[in-house]
Amino acid sequence: MPRLQFWRLASEDIHALLSVSDHLARSRLEVTLLDLVYLRVSQLDRCEDCVNAHAQDAIGHGVAQTTLEKLATWRETPLFTDRQRAALAWAEALTEVSKGGASDELYQEVSSQFSEAELVDLTLAIAMMNAFTRIAVAFRSGPPPRPALSHATLP
Repeated sequence: MPRLQFWRLASEDIHALLSVSDHLARSRLEVTLLDLVYLRVSQLDRCEDCVNAHAQDAIGHGVAQTTLEKLATWRETPLFTDRQRAALAWAEALTEVSKGGASDELYQEVSSQFSEAELVDLTLAIAMMNAFTRIAVAFRSGPPPRPALSHATLP
């Protein structure tokens, strides 16, 4: 049961976070890559509503159901490209930063797949998604209803 509807009490703050989402939607990062990263972060942060929302977004952007089903075990399946693998590894390292952080080896791997600007955007996407999932988990509330957001939608 939701504790409170955070988006009603902090609508200006939520819209500020959403402006980051708007920027990312216009970035050079593929929308399906962002979908996979958002979904993986949501899985790691154990936000059920977020997982459901991002899975639906991914399907809407053409990600195959099989790919979504294999996301939790992306290291064990050949379904993911090297670029996707690097993004997912970076997302896991930054989401679970207390387990070891972002090693130099991982940084080199992700840097080989992304330009500097893309790497900044990818890191921002991961940080933003972690912010949203932590808010949702704290208040046991998924994303606000999409009509409640006037200029953007949650990532």
